[in-house]
Amino acid sequence: MSDTLTGKDRGRLKSLAKTRPVDLKVGKKGITDNLLSEIRRLIENEPLFKLRLSPDKSLRLEQITELEGKLPVSLIAMVGKTASFFKLDP
Repeated sequence: MSDTLTGKDRGRLKSLAKTRPVDLKVGKKGITDNLLSEIRRLIENEPLFKLRLSPDKSLRLEQITELEGKLPVSLIAMVGKTASFFKLDP
């Protein structure tokens, strides 16, 4: 897939993410270098992953923006505190 996802691609990825368990949880320290390296390791094998984010909604939105800025990923869906991401091709 290219760096932009079509609506059809997003729909397919959302359905896959719905039943997938949470892969990683963002801790009290937020987006750390260790978390970023774990996500990089994770997306080497599987382009789709789920994160449990902060309970604070405004902080969750900041975390999503930060992740998309630091990694080649795109938000697929966010339900409550859980966000699903997909690795974009460089």
